[in-house]
Amino acid sequence: MHSVIVIGGGSAGLMIAYELSKHKVQVTVLEAKSRLGGRIHTLKDTLFSQPIETGAEFIHGDLPVTLGLLKEAGIKYHVINDKMFRLEKGKLKKQQGFTEDWNVLMKQMASIKEDMSLGDFLKRYFHEDKYAELRESAKNFAGGFDLADVDTASVEALCREWSEGMGDQYRIDGGYKKLVDYLEAQCKNNGCNFSTGCCAKKISWKKHELNILTMCSRIYKGDRVILTVPVSVLQADTDSENYIEFEPSIPEHIHAAKEIGFGGVIKIILEFNERFWKEKKSDAGFIFTNEQVPTWWTQLPANNSILTGWLGGDKANSLKDNTGQEILQIALQSLSNAFGIPVEDLKSQLKASKIANWCKEADINGGYSFNTVKSAEAKKILREPVDDTIFFTGEALFEGTPGGTVEAALSSAKKTAQKVLKTLK
Repeated sequence: MHSVIVIGGGSAGLMIAYELSKHKVQVTVLEAKSRLGGRIHTLKDTLFSQPIETGAEFIHGDLPVTLGLLKEAGIKYHVINDKMFRLEKGKLKKQQGFTEDWNVLMKQMASIKEDMSLGDFLKRYFHEDKYAELRESAKNFAGGFDLADVDTASVEALCREWSEGMGDQYRIDGGYKKLVDYLEAQCKNNGCNFSTGCCAKKISWKKHELNILTMCSRIYKGDRVILTVPVSVLQADTDSENYIEFEPSIPEHIHAAKEIGFGGVIKIILEFNERFWKEKKSDAGFIFTNEQVPTWWTQLPANNSILTGWLGGDKANSLKDNTGQEILQIALQSLSNAFGIPVEDLKSQLKASKIANWCKEADINGGYSFNTVKSAEAKKILREPVDDTIFFTGEALFEGTPGGTVEAALSSAKKTAQKVLKTLK
């Protein structure tokens, strides 16, 4: 029987283990953390009135793989209230879109003949003073939603994504962990082995023969290995605790991994004794401000007092070394400024808080990938296995939209599973 090692027990790792084990392949999943799920982390904390999503939270549209799995598993999900409001001078106003020039921006993005970074694009076509607000909107959206670095992010990729409407947005009843638990159970039923708290450090290989040494000095043997780790792990320097050594080395693939963008995220989940924002608007799903923590969302249609703050890209990176308490203080001050409520009043109303600083999360070090000008070529290289023995998959290698999502990870893993199976015949 063939023996396949999957490195990484996030959604991509679980999906590929599920797909392979359905075909009677012996699969062992090595996960560095003590839990499965990776960037999915539904937390049950008794201080909160319901499970909270410290990682992935939304299903961005009618996504076939994710919704197909939920249906297969009998897991319920619901449409969220995604009405967007901007908070200005203490008043919530319906978000009618971006600046007046946004359509001009999109038309110009679609017309470029050769790809370039967003930063270069804005300097070339929108450098005039009259576009100052437009430039800021584009940079904030790219950084906040896509986690993109404007100096490297691909205009062509951003244009593709921004041009597509997502449709309805969903949350899973009880959290994404239900999907993780389902995949884990199916894998175990199919004979998969799981080893958590087990960080791969060195992969010694030749064609169809692998020895994988872990941090805890265990060796796992197989004839194929699939790396589903975040692309940030493949980008790690040799002196980093995340670094995985290959012997012999695979320089083309590692260089390609470094050509893909990977952005930072900090989530701030707060539960108050009451919904103070309801006095402004009772049906606000998303609230945008001009504060240091600019983006917030409620749990509507759920009837609770949980408010989630979001810092992405440069805004997250600027605070990544702050303590959780410092980030909490900045978040409360942002709400205080935006709503005109004294910060001490907010503190007295605060029932529970959780700071999820993914920039400092071991073995992840960020949120999700974004496309650089060089990503398309890099992904082609990474999607090709090394000597039909070393395979790569995950959200960073997804070809379509929306990128950086659980759907991207699941879809990429399904495709890679088919490639692996062909080499096993």
